[in-house]
Amino acid sequence: MAVNCDILIVGGGVMGASMAWNLARRKAGRVVLLEKSYLGAGSSGKSGAIVRQHYSNRLTATMAQKSLRVFEQFDQIVGGPPVFTRTGMVLVVNEKDKAGLDANVQMQQELGVDVRPVSGQVLADIDPNARLSEDEIAIYEAEAGFVEAVQVVSSYAEAARRDGADFRLGVEVNSVVTEKGKVVGVETNEGRYNCPCVVLATGPWAAQLGKDLGVKLPVQSCRTQVALYRRPADFGRRSAVYCDFVQGIYFKPTHGEMIHAGSLAGEEIKQPVNPDQYNEAADGDFLPSVRQRLSRRYPAMHRGYGRGGYGALYAITPDWHPIIDKLPGLEGAYCAVGFSGHGFKMAPIVGQLMAELIVDGKASALDIAALRYARFDENDPVKTPYGYGVMG
Repeated sequence: MAVNCDILIVGGGVMGASMAWNLARRKAGRVVLLEKSYLGAGSSGKSGAIVRQHYSNRLTATMAQKSLRVFEQFDQIVGGPPVFTRTGMVLVVNEKDKAGLDANVQMQQELGVDVRPVSGQVLADIDPNARLSEDEIAIYEAEAGFVEAVQVVSSYAEAARRDGADFRLGVEVNSVVTEKGKVVGVETNEGRYNCPCVVLATGPWAAQLGKDLGVKLPVQSCRTQVALYRRPADFGRRSAVYCDFVQGIYFKPTHGEMIHAGSLAGEEIKQPVNPDQYNEAADGDFLPSVRQRLSRRYPAMHRGYGRGGYGALYAITPDWHPIIDKLPGLEGAYCAVGFSGHGFKMAPIVGQLMAELIVDGKASALDIAALRYARFDENDPVKTPYGYGVMG
């Protein structure tokens, strides 16, 4: 027997769960989320979930800022245990990139972000483990930190269920069904779901379902890698999140006295993969390379204990910015995809914006026209006036 619902979300990562909660709390009708595996099984469960406001344009910086306010009080707003750990974030660039960094900092300060340049001496007070060379420049974003990714997804799902949403795991959407230019449902491994509204929150799988709708979603599934190291016993407790463009890596403290590290070089775009069949282990040469670069910023990590690593997935668009929009030529089809490795921090505001778009017909919390689907056909990608475009 077919299942009937009003809004069907495909994808059980942080975006889908946030949307489900935002729609359910607005009493938007019967909301059903389908996930072919388990919650957070794709990119979300492997995310470093760094929460920063450092972006090179006002829209994405504001999206991160609004989401940070939710993460700070997540247990009170959404429910469940607290998820946010404030560490501050240090961003390091070469002296030659000072002009671009200064412009970014000025824009962020105008938005009310607590960010400022810091000297090597000041950095040593913030994080005694770090070293800064004379030809390097650092800024410090005091409010930044990270969230517990799996708990965020779980808490969103629990809150959505409390408000009446239905989460169905192990249900794979095989195709989206349309009639006369309208969405009418989906076909799954468990049969038909009838609905006038389908939202793709499918991350690296976005392009596959887009084809069913006759829409070319320019989202490439790419493999990225993460390295894990246990800090030495005398390392100390104080540590920040880093975006270290001199060494080409990001890293952050995490549970169990560990450091989670990955690349900032953007090489993922050169590693397209089938999201259902990719190497989930870290490459043998990746781990020592990251250790070497990490140790240049954190000398004590020469004595850090390797704890392996893993392969994960990014869903990358041509301009490394997401598509948040209705899908063209189809009534009732929406998507929030292509976050290109920096979406987790935006999940709270994306859920709100998508609920506004679906229920009210227009996103009102922010003007998201720059993230429209048509921008690629119109040769109007999101422009990043910054040497480190991967930061958005």
